[in-house]
Amino acid sequence: MNRHQTKLPTYHWYFLLLLVLCFFQCPPGNAQANNYKDLLKDSIQHQLLSAGKDTAQLRAVLTKIRKRRRKLGDHYEVLMLNFIQQSKKANYRYGLMKSYDFMGLQLRYNESYETAIDYHHKSLVIAKNLKDTLQMCYNYNNLGQAYRKQDLNAQALPYFHQALLMQEKIGHEKSASFTHNTLGATYLSQNEFDKALFHMEASNAIAIKRNDIRTMAFNYGMIGEIHLLKEEADEALPYFEEALSIKKELNYDKGIAVTLHLMAQAYYQKQDFAKASQIFWEAIDIHQRYKNKRYLALCYAYLGKIHTEQNQYNKAEQSLLKALKMAEEVHSLEQLVLINEALTNLYRRNNNWEKAYTYLNYSNSWKDSLNTAKYQKQIQSLEVDYQTQKKEQQIEILSSTNRIKSQRIRLGIAVIVILILILVLVFYMLSVRKKNAIQQEEKLRQQLLKSQMNPHFIFNSLGSIQNYMYRNEPDKAARYMGNFAKLTRSILNNSSSEKVSLDEEIETLTNYLELEQMRMKGAFDYQIKFDEDLETELINIPPLLLQPFLENSIKHGIKDMRDGAIIRLSFKEHNDFICAEIEDNGVGINSANKQSKSHKSLATKIFKQRIAILKNQYPALPEPLVKDLSDEDRNGTLVKVYLPIID
Repeated sequence: MNRHQTKLPTYHWYFLLLLVLCFFQCPPGNAQANNYKDLLKDSIQHQLLSAGKDTAQLRAVLTKIRKRRRKLGDHYEVLMLNFIQQSKKANYRYGLMKSYDFMGLQLRYNESYETAIDYHHKSLVIAKNLKDTLQMCYNYNNLGQAYRKQDLNAQALPYFHQALLMQEKIGHEKSASFTHNTLGATYLSQNEFDKALFHMEASNAIAIKRNDIRTMAFNYGMIGEIHLLKEEADEALPYFEEALSIKKELNYDKGIAVTLHLMAQAYYQKQDFAKASQIFWEAIDIHQRYKNKRYLALCYAYLGKIHTEQNQYNKAEQSLLKALKMAEEVHSLEQLVLINEALTNLYRRNNNWEKAYTYLNYSNSWKDSLNTAKYQKQIQSLEVDYQTQKKEQQIEILSSTNRIKSQRIRLGIAVIVILILILVLVFYMLSVRKKNAIQQEEKLRQQLLKSQMNPHFIFNSLGSIQNYMYRNEPDKAARYMGNFAKLTRSILNNSSSEKVSLDEEIETLTNYLELEQMRMKGAFDYQIKFDEDLETELINIPPLLLQPFLENSIKHGIKDMRDGAIIRLSFKEHNDFICAEIEDNGVGINSANKQSKSHKSLATKIFKQRIAILKNQYPALPEPLVKDLSDEDRNGTLVKVYLPIID
């Protein structure tokens, strides 16, 4: 290749310069934000057109569109539609499958449910042809959600069950937990309490096993609500208390408020009006901050009912009329029925028969509206059933026709290909053997290095268990042994893989830090954070690279600190790599090196060898950084490790 072939055209340089100048001189904000979005859209559109039929480049463009969806705003849908057209031209089926699904998601967020369902069905057809089981799980779940958002539960349930069946078959526990959760919520909306309880408890069992406290909080709340609807207040309260405890730990205000008003309803069922009133006011205080009129109306309605039971009729009237105004503003039919029934009861007890009769009529009118809405949903459900069956029949007929055409084409192509293969077979086999030998050598080197790391880590962990034995603390030793077994299983599984999801790596590192925290009797705290935009389930990275640095922080950085020791681990995206930062507030690496000059870290040596191999595969991979923070007038060490994202 000569130098004229590598030189970019002048207009390309001009476009890049304009993009950089606008980014630094016109930060996103108001009108300038629109300019930024337009430039970003034009840049991605240019990359899409340049990709042509190159599937690797098309895949990179799809990833970029997906990651920049919030920054693109309204341009996101336009670019996704353009990508679909480009994928059709390139016959890029994987890209079509993913982009159809992503487009369906966006349309669902925009409440264009029928069009969203069409896109998810198109994605599902391709996923079945490609036998992509995980994508089929996503499609079935997304179809179920699109129907559920329209309250078409009868149509949603079969899709959720199909997703759950496949998730359990492939052992995808996290997704199975979410699907059980969704099934429980769907059955609850239909007042099928036993089925709802079964799925919520199944979801919670997986969440406890995975230590997924967010899902646990939601599940505890939902299980409590099921018991509340069954008028089992005593059974409901312990679940609400568990949910409240976790949400307070997560500092999740909106969730705290919801749990509080559910707890208050349970105390109302128990006729403990003083306790119920106190908790309703706590919930109101939070709901007012977020201006949630639907929940505020519910709380004031129950306060009005409590005042009525206590014969405080003026207070009851004030609370109920306040609740009525809010319910009318948000047009909540269920609450309008509840509030008008409460007003009818209030005026009946107060002997104001004229108003009691008026609000009784209002209550019956809102009940009629509620029943009409339910009947309309049933009619819509039947219509959707008919249309769905019709579409599925059309898809099956089209698939059969395409299969016949494809068989004829494949037969003709097969004859030609066989003739060509006979001519080039010898050269092809030589090339494949050489390539396989190189790849096999690389894999063996990776596996050898990882097998060196596993015994090193296991030796240290067993030493921790031995310490408990020496201290004659069998209960703690048994607990530690159980956690250690779980971590060992994760490491053994990961060590046999070239890649693991970022979500699994975070879970393994969390387990390791918890074990070390137990061993050191809580001598340090830790934090693990990652950007909200990171799709941790979909991002794959090399396994077992970060644990040695956490071990160094514990054994050399903070080992002599009596209190205040903390280790922070964070993940963010950096130029198409994952940047992992490990920071402690210990003595710093310079002081640690002086104290342990004779120590030779096998883990550090293995890490350097693995990074060297990864650099061969990913030349743009940045070098790791180890920094003593004493240069910034603070204690500790900061380590930055860049991990490649593996397709």
